[in-house]
Amino acid sequence: MKDHQLRAVLGPTNTGKTYYAMDRMLAHQSGMIGFPLRLLARENYDKAVNIVGKSLVALITGEEKIIPKNAKFFCCTVEAMPMDKKVAFLSVDEIQLAGDYERGHIFTDRLLNARGEEETIFLGSETIKNHIIKLLP
Repeated sequence: MKDHQLRAVLGPTNTGKTYYAMDRMLAHQSGMIGFPLRLLARENYDKAVNIVGKSLVALITGEEKIIPKNAKFFCCTVEAMPMDKKVAFLSVDEIQLAGDYERGHIFTDRLLNARGEEETIFLGSETIKNHIIKLLP
């Protein structure tokens, strides 16, 4: 992973974090973003399709799977992210959900183990900042 970049973009809601991550993903040859909700995955899938075309974008949630043969970009729910898929860019939205009683273990696993080959960005609230600093130098 030469020149790999690992970043956390933390801050209040509606400050453009997801927009930034989508922009970064589409600047790579391939990418994946894990969203906390199916509706967010669907909404961002639609945006990516409008930018790069339906044949290059996949949607993977617990309820819906649209996976074109030549898909390069994957909009998923965090639980449905195909972790065996190698991508240049990877992002997880709402990473502070690592502290959630029911779903936290999935977000924690992604924080510790999910990486893009070139760039990884964790998005979320500043409430997770101290944990990220301790876990990821």
